[in-house]
Amino acid sequence: MATKQSTLRSVKRLNRFGALKTRFGAFFVDWALWGYVAYEIVYLLNRYWYTEIHFYGRLTVPAWGWPIVIIGTLELAAISHAFANSIGLSLFGLTVLSQDYKYPTGIQRLRRYLWWHVSLLSLPITLFSSDRKNKLLHDRMSDTGMFRIKDVKDEMPVTTPHAWYKTYRGMTGILLIALTIWVGWLVTQISLSALIDRAPKTAYMWKALVTPDFTHMFALDPELAVNANPDLPASIFAGLLQSLFMALLATALGGVVAFPLSFLGARNMMGYSPMGWVVYWLMRGFFNIVRSIESLLWGIVFAIWVGFGPFAGVLALSVHTIAALGKLYSEQVEGIDPGPLEAIRAAGGNRLQVILYGVIPQIVPSFLAFTLYRWDINLRMATVISLVGGGGIGRLLFYYKGQVGRLDNAWNQVAAVIAVIVVVVWFLDYLSGRVREKIN
Repeated sequence: MATKQSTLRSVKRLNRFGALKTRFGAFFVDWALWGYVAYEIVYLLNRYWYTEIHFYGRLTVPAWGWPIVIIGTLELAAISHAFANSIGLSLFGLTVLSQDYKYPTGIQRLRRYLWWHVSLLSLPITLFSSDRKNKLLHDRMSDTGMFRIKDVKDEMPVTTPHAWYKTYRGMTGILLIALTIWVGWLVTQISLSALIDRAPKTAYMWKALVTPDFTHMFALDPELAVNANPDLPASIFAGLLQSLFMALLATALGGVVAFPLSFLGARNMMGYSPMGWVVYWLMRGFFNIVRSIESLLWGIVFAIWVGFGPFAGVLALSVHTIAALGKLYSEQVEGIDPGPLEAIRAAGGNRLQVILYGVIPQIVPSFLAFTLYRWDINLRMATVISLVGGGGIGRLLFYYKGQVGRLDNAWNQVAAVIAVIVVVVWFLDYLSGRVREKIN
């Protein structure tokens, strides 16, 4: 193994608290990964025990088995830290070297692993009483240390790189991916035989979907007049208008509310005082929490609140739009050029004047582009949100789907609604894309 001549210059090591923080993070990642592997193995054992040897009953882990699993995964994480360049160490940019910046020998790694147990038990004592701030007990006893790669890259030995799949990280990654796909295949109950065997039974459906029935594109469907809920649109075109206006109003209302809130969620606008930081974190928390709740769930809330219909859909889309646009707007505010702002302040401008003449001119084009893109999203979501009573053309889609088996042309009607949705969404997406190009 070729090595570079080391100058043994002073390397910046982590202090005792920095070492604990980064090491804990790296170790926790590896421990969690091994825990994930253990969980999937137990799942596979349980699955095949129950399906193949089910007459013995379901396989369960006894109460005393879980401590064994926890300790076992802990030991595997410790071994991967001592003997290999683990995923956790790589994520935190750490590596284990000897004190002369060479890779440890097998004996040193073994001593490091064995002394790690003692170091773990005596960590409070060794952490606060050590006179060598950058070294923990198992570092000292094995004559090794934990270093940040960026600090020692010029001192590390030069080695021939291995193919990624031959490294510990590569093999561990392959194992994790393989187990995840295997367990995911079983959990989602994927069956290729069902996909192939049942294909002929769906031929009638595909035939109907490629032959849409536009009879009631503009004309009232007698079925709707007799059997339907009053909230249902009278025709496909009427439902399309509802969805278009739902998306438009939700985007307009959401954008109007998100615009001022975005300044409260921008670091460079609020980071001038403790109270400003409080407002910033509260607003960012609001954006993240509200947008993490899908529009479909907001639709359920407002359908119960104000009743089924397009009004509930507008409210649901508006709330999600406020949070989504608020986050996008605030990030654009944070990314503006500070030069014009400093010039206005130097000329004696107050905070409002800085925003009006320094911030807004820079953000208007991106704000308009984001708003148009959000209109596209809201139009697509207006179709789905009707599933929970949000109104619009989606109500017709799910109504005709519910009539399959009762109406001979139900699938043809479904195909007509889908065709209209696809054409309108495609057209508006193209139109808004061209407008965004002009804006940018």
